[in-house]
Amino acid sequence: MIGYRPNPWMKWSWTLITPVLCMGCFIFSLVKYKPLTYNKVYEYPDWAIGLGWFLALTSMICIPLVMVIKILQSNGPLIERIKAVAAPAKSGVSSRPKEYNVKGGELTQPLNTNGNNGLMMKPTQTVVETMM
Repeated sequence: MIGYRPNPWMKWSWTLITPVLCMGCFIFSLVKYKPLTYNKVYEYPDWAIGLGWFLALTSMICIPLVMVIKILQSNGPLIERIKAVAAPAKSGVSSRPKEYNVKGGELTQPLNTNGNNGLMMKPTQTVVETMM
């Protein structure tokens, strides 16, 4: 993914150290939790605190939720499912749509951010950048 094999320190950091530190920070924040107040006088109602937690968790739960769904959808014993889901994609497998796959160094259809199915439009203006 990054173009070269990472050194052992980076592998350990990505697979063990960073998740443990993130989980530790999350657990510590739950242990030391105090209800939110305004000017040390007004304490927010429970429904507002619940709404805030819900909004925060909606952005954090996506990756573990997809992981659990993929594990449940695969076949075999549980440990084999986890290994299969956690393994990197085999070479040649891509999440891009088939019309955007690279063949011979060129795209079969040019990438376009305008959403007009690859039909490239001529630019309507010229952008000139200068350095000072």
